[in-house]
Amino acid sequence: MKEQADGMDEQRAMVNGAWSSIQREWALDLNMKKEQRIQAFMDEFREYCVLLRQEQLAGRKGNIRYITYSMLRTAWLEEHPVYWVEAADDLWVLDPKPVQSVYDASWVYGYWTELRGHLLTEAQAQQVALSELVLEQMMLGAAVHIHAMLVSLIRLALKRAVVLPEFQQLDREETFEIRVGEYMDWSVCVYKEEHRLLDSSLVRDWLEEEQEHAYSYQALTGVQLPGGDYSHFDFRYTAFRQIGMEGSRLHACILVGTVWQESQLDETNFTYSLINGADFSGCSMQGAVLEGVMGNAGFGEEDWDGEPLGYAGVNFTGTNLQNASFKGAQLQGAVFEAAVLHKASFVGTNLTDACFVGADLAGASFAGAMVTSADFTGAKLQGVSFTDEQRSDSRGIPFDEGSGCHENLSINSG
Repeated sequence: MKEQADGMDEQRAMVNGAWSSIQREWALDLNMKKEQRIQAFMDEFREYCVLLRQEQLAGRKGNIRYITYSMLRTAWLEEHPVYWVEAADDLWVLDPKPVQSVYDASWVYGYWTELRGHLLTEAQAQQVALSELVLEQMMLGAAVHIHAMLVSLIRLALKRAVVLPEFQQLDREETFEIRVGEYMDWSVCVYKEEHRLLDSSLVRDWLEEEQEHAYSYQALTGVQLPGGDYSHFDFRYTAFRQIGMEGSRLHACILVGTVWQESQLDETNFTYSLINGADFSGCSMQGAVLEGVMGNAGFGEEDWDGEPLGYAGVNFTGTNLQNASFKGAQLQGAVFEAAVLHKASFVGTNLTDACFVGADLAGASFAGAMVTSADFTGAKLQGVSFTDEQRSDSRGIPFDEGSGCHENLSINSG
């Protein structure tokens, strides 16, 4: 038994070693091809929704509660890389008549075969003999890394896919989920709707119980929770829609991938929280405190439930952030397009590759901020001072010839 356990440990170590050597390369490649992958998923999702709607109109299917994408590892060994797709009612896996289809995941099959090559190279370097059976077992174990790529891609694609008219026409239960996992096994929620009327006092009581792992992957809609203290909570991938959290404290929270649709977050404190991939677009966040938050886009070392392939930037498109403070925040790749940022503070903030196109930045402070490759095209910059270095590193900041382009130049543009 000990020899068998040692052998399994050796195999896992070899898989992890091969994975570690190529994961950053994969992340960059996936990001470069992200748009075409998302579009391909949306096309298949649209077709599937049309099929579901036809089944509903024909009376063969009622309201949908779950749509599940399931990996079939054994099918991959047969060079048939597909995900099994099922739409089910409240019974979920026990639904006797789910509407079934397949999702073509052939685009990741090349990564899988590449990983196989790395395993063989690693085995040769360590002078380890691999039988075909052992290699097959290792490849089945390595499928978790391939699956992580699908989870990440589908989560991004669904942000656009769920607004498609073909999806919106479906009859769905008040609570509805789309999940990605393995067939008849563990899965993760990548999209959730909650249309039931939730009692704000009951939700507040539930949050005050501080249950570990209870608040991630949730959907809270139309709840009023002003002035609460929810510090150190793990809200990863939870959707907050039409939420009132004015003046609340969310210090050092995990807010990775959260959605804050039409939420009221004035003077809410997010200090030192992880907000990678969070979407605050269209929210009211006047006077919000986001000092020291971590929200960089790009490759991430942390592994959030099998999603280690990098984070999207934080989205503040059209958000009212008047008097908000981002001192010392890490916001590489953040999007502030058309946001209101009157007198906002970006002192010491990393804004590399950030987008401020069309934003209103009157009176904002960028002292000590890193703005390399940031785009200020069309932004209103009355009373904003930039150093020569900041101006040369970024794009779209107009040049005032009369000033001579000196340090701490005040930009006055309309």
